[in-house]
Amino acid sequence: MKQIIVLLLISILSIGVAAGQSSHDTRIEQAQKLETEKKFKEAFKLYEKIHKGDPENNAITFKLGSMAHTAKNYRKAIKYYEMLAPRGNPNVLYNLACSYALHGKEEKALEALKTSVDNGFQQLGLMKTDPDLASIRDSKEFEAIARSVKSIENEPEAKKFDFWVGDWNVFGPSGEIVGESSIQKILKGNVILENWSGTSGVVGKSFNHYHMDTGRWIQYWVDQNSGRIYFEGNFDPDQNAMVYFEQVDKDSKEPLRRLTFFDVSPDSVRQLSQLSSDYGKNWTVEYDFMYVRKP
Repeated sequence: MKQIIVLLLISILSIGVAAGQSSHDTRIEQAQKLETEKKFKEAFKLYEKIHKGDPENNAITFKLGSMAHTAKNYRKAIKYYEMLAPRGNPNVLYNLACSYALHGKEEKALEALKTSVDNGFQQLGLMKTDPDLASIRDSKEFEAIARSVKSIENEPEAKKFDFWVGDWNVFGPSGEIVGESSIQKILKGNVILENWSGTSGVVGKSFNHYHMDTGRWIQYWVDQNSGRIYFEGNFDPDQNAMVYFEQVDKDSKEPLRRLTFFDVSPDSVRQLSQLSSDYGKNWTVEYDFMYVRKP
């Protein structure tokens, strides 16, 4: 288990450690000072004494589990994580799974990992690379748990716009070059970033991603003049295209915009922008571009 400080803080905050849970104990500052001085054994012993007198202090319980795991004392790490496990915090359960796996208790590790995912653990990338889970990663049970994670990596829809990724020369309907664009996947592949540079002088970017909770694709466009457009849409298999609609009020006098990206071939994408002043009854072409992949 990678004892990442972010996980530690999230876990402590989300298991309900209230400010008034227990009376202030000056020994906590002493233990923290020992940690700062890297006197971890002494700090651990002091934390254990504090915990013995205040076993309901969840922050100290988690601290002991984390320190024991870092010290490779997995038996004690399991002891303290198990105290917190009934609260259902997914990060605690994930850490418990790691400690079980390293302590040779593979079945319990898989059970804790499944419960962690069932309770909302979503860090699929960590699960797939964490060396602490190496002993269970090749099992069918682990594969099934990984597939059940609510993660963008497990969403086929999230890959439907990958055909736009690449470096492109962009041409107008008469074959004139109108710009170039570099389309990249960022944020661990979860966001498609457009970098547009037009021959007319317009420079802009758009951020595109699949939103799992709504089942919709979102694009947010901005340019150097603070122009902005917000789109939502979906991939249309009948057209083999990503179809976005500008999100405006139905009663607005602004024309509605439809933006369609056609997957023409591995090396060409058509981008068609259309406007409607009657909320989608009739459409006029705003521009019609062809992206040609650079050699």
